[in-house]
Amino acid sequence: MRIAFTTLGCKINQYETEAMQRAAAAEGNAIVPFDSEADVYIINTCSVTAKSDYQCRQTIRAAVRRRSGAKVIVTGCYAETRPAEISGIPGVAMVLGNQEKKNIVRYLPALPRAAAARTADQGDPAPSRTRTILKIQDGCDSRCSYCIVPLARGGSRSVPRHEIVRLFDESISSGCPEVVLSGIHIGRYGSDLDPRGTLTDLLRELLSKRKGTRIRLSSIEPKEISGDMIEMLGKGLCRHLHVPLQSGDDAILCSMNRDYTSGQYRELIESIAGAVPEAALGADVMVGFPGEGESEFQNTYRLIEELPLTHLHVFSYSPRPGTSASAMKGQVTDGIKKARSEALRALGLKKNMKFRSRFRDRTLRVVLEGGARAEDGGYSGLTDNYLRVRVSGAEKEHIGKEVPVLIKDVDRFEIIGEISTNHMKSLRLA
Repeated sequence: MRIAFTTLGCKINQYETEAMQRAAAAEGNAIVPFDSEADVYIINTCSVTAKSDYQCRQTIRAAVRRRSGAKVIVTGCYAETRPAEISGIPGVAMVLGNQEKKNIVRYLPALPRAAAARTADQGDPAPSRTRTILKIQDGCDSRCSYCIVPLARGGSRSVPRHEIVRLFDESISSGCPEVVLSGIHIGRYGSDLDPRGTLTDLLRELLSKRKGTRIRLSSIEPKEISGDMIEMLGKGLCRHLHVPLQSGDDAILCSMNRDYTSGQYRELIESIAGAVPEAALGADVMVGFPGEGESEFQNTYRLIEELPLTHLHVFSYSPRPGTSASAMKGQVTDGIKKARSEALRALGLKKNMKFRSRFRDRTLRVVLEGGARAEDGGYSGLTDNYLRVRVSGAEKEHIGKEVPVLIKDVDRFEIIGEISTNHMKSLRLA
C-alpha cells in the first residue's frame, strides 16, 4: 500500500511524522511523496494560529482531490482541538488526536501479505538525514493567555533519560553530524522524572558521549537558560539559541502571562552575546496582542533594535478558542497587525544581514546536507551558529560531513562559500 505523509508546524510534528513513517514502512507499506498518488494520505497538523488552521484545511482538501478513493487521515494539534471541523470536510476518512498518532498502524487498512512482500523491497522509506531531531519532552505546563498548545498537547512530559541516551547513541553510531534536542517546553525537561534532573544535566551527559556530533537546542524559554548551559555553547553545543520574546512591553508581557520582564530578557540576551560573541540569537515576536497600542509596540521595536538578536520570527496575534486572550478587550485590527509585522520583519532582516556579513572572507565549518543541488553544482549546509551556506565545489560523498568553507559572498538572500580543493582531496583519501 502506498502511504504519503506531510507535516505542518513544529519540529516535534516533524519528529512524530518520521516515527509514523517508520512504523508504516515496518508493516510493508511503501512511503511515497505527498504530491504523488497514494492509497492513504496522512496529514500531521498544526493549530498555533488561525493561519495554521487555514493552511491545514487547504492541505487536507488538496489531498482529497489528489486521488479519488484514497483514504485521508488527519492527526496533530488541529485534529486534537477542532476534530468536528475537520470531520466536516468531505473526503476525510479519520481524525486522530496527538496521542493516537503513535499507534498509526492500527488505523491503516489491512495490507495483503503479497502486497507487503512487494512493497518491502522499495527501499528506505525515510531517507537518511544529516540532522536528527530527538524528542526529549512533550506538552506544556505554562498557561500563556494566547496559546492553545497546552490544550492540544497536554501537560509537560519528559522522555526517560535512558531512552534519550539510547537514541542519541544510535545517532552517533550512524554517523549523524548533528542532533537537535526538541520538545514543546524543553526547559522543563526532567521536572516530572524520578529521580529528577534538568536539561543542563542531560546536556552534560550527551556532550560527554557525542564524539564529533554537535548538539543543537530547539526553542527554550528565557528563565530556563542556565549559566552552565551558556558555558557549553561552542563546546559541542551549537552556538545558537532561540529565545521567545513575544513582546518588549512589560504590561503586555504580564497580560500574556509570561514570567519575565523586558529588562530580564535584555540582561539575558546581552549576557549570552557577551559570553559567546558569534552566537546566533533568535526570538519569536508577536504583534497585535489585545491592548497593544502604538507605545507598547514601540517598546517592543526599540528593545529588539537595541539587542544583539540575529534572527526574528514575527507573527500576528490570532485569537484561539479556549484561551483567555480571545475574550480580552482591545483587539487590534488586521491592518495594524500587518503594518507592525512588516516593520519588525524589516528590522529583523537588517539585523540578520549585519550578523551574516561579519563572516565574509572567514572560514566556517559547515555540515553539508543532501537534497537538490544548486545550479552551480553545489549543496547547502548549516554552521553551528545557524548560518545557511550554499557551497560550491562539494560532491555527493561529502554530504553529512562537517567541512571548512570559505565564505565568498553575502547578500540579502544567501551566503555563498566554496570548499577548498585540498580539503576535498583529503576527504576522498579518507
